[in-house]
Amino acid sequence: MKMKLWIIPLVMLITVCSTTPSGTRPLTSPITNPATSSTDNSDSMMTLDQALKEAAVRIDERLTARTKIAPLNFNSPHDKFSGYVLDEVTANLVDSRKLTVVDRKEIDLIRGEFDFQFSGEVGDDSMQALGRMLGAQSIISGSLTDMGGFYRIVIRVLNVQNASVEVQYRANIASDTVTAALLTGGKTAVVAVPQRTSTPQTPVTQNPVPTPAPATQPDPVPTPTTYKVGDTGPAGGIVFFDKGYVSDGWQYLEAASRDALTAHWGPHLNGTREGIGTGKQNTEIIVRTDDTGTAAHRCREYRQGGYNDWFLPSKDELNLMYQNLKQKGLGIFSNVWYWSSSGYYSSNAYCHHFGDGRQTWNSNGNTYAVRPIRAF
Repeated sequence: MKMKLWIIPLVMLITVCSTTPSGTRPLTSPITNPATSSTDNSDSMMTLDQALKEAAVRIDERLTARTKIAPLNFNSPHDKFSGYVLDEVTANLVDSRKLTVVDRKEIDLIRGEFDFQFSGEVGDDSMQALGRMLGAQSIISGSLTDMGGFYRIVIRVLNVQNASVEVQYRANIASDTVTAALLTGGKTAVVAVPQRTSTPQTPVTQNPVPTPAPATQPDPVPTPTTYKVGDTGPAGGIVFFDKGYVSDGWQYLEAASRDALTAHWGPHLNGTREGIGTGKQNTEIIVRTDDTGTAAHRCREYRQGGYNDWFLPSKDELNLMYQNLKQKGLGIFSNVWYWSSSGYYSSNAYCHHFGDGRQTWNSNGNTYAVRPIRAF
């Protein structure tokens, strides 16, 4: 009987210890609040790249297809870290091909014009205003907080019209070498070089021969020519856009002085973009995909002023041409539809009517006017 009295408490003890309390969850499982579209990974630890990829997936899941989104601001101690975060989120969203992501070059242009800093505290009102200027429906912002031993990253998506939070993602990231390098601007430790214990003797040359001076002086660097909208460009066309600075090898866009006949848009394909600075790449994509005779081929084959680097303008570049030239009575344009190089799904493409200013998409089998442009 004594043996049985000891067995009962032992069984009870084992049962209590093996029972998991209600509400306990693994440390690595995120909490999702469907009402606010907020994901909290604060109990798990991940690398910066893992967090940014997961944030992009969360944004992709929550927003409807073809939403135009602009990665605008990330608050961190260093511009390099902020730029890295925005670039990686952008790249991940572009790879999914569900949303329309505003090109960072276009954002940089607006930032330069309005002295908008991407790494400091920026009010929601300012970001909403910039988002509207970019034609975006949603904007991305975020922040980094030093938690002592690790960092807390927050990325959120705001609706441009009403400032409501559409997506909010939170995670803890490890304080590893990559994070540290970005937060210090990529600086690395300086390794001390041991000093020599003895100074070597420098051999003495008898009657050293002096180095002759160069016979000619180098030519002075020519001062670059500046242009303004409406000026005649290097190829004899009309300048219709000034970025304000040189990046990726160009600052200005120049429209050809005449149309390159008419053509159909061409192939059924995806991968083209709409922003300023994307027309040249769009043209290359179309030309590589389809046979001759398309609007892109018309521009690739166009020649004026000794230049052969013409391309079909993107949707936004075509709109700039209409606003800065046609509406101001500069250049000769027909009151007809003009093709852009920006496709819309696989069987349509964007076009612009230079009579009434309408910009829409139509079947890429239609034949419209073509006006080549070039960047310089």
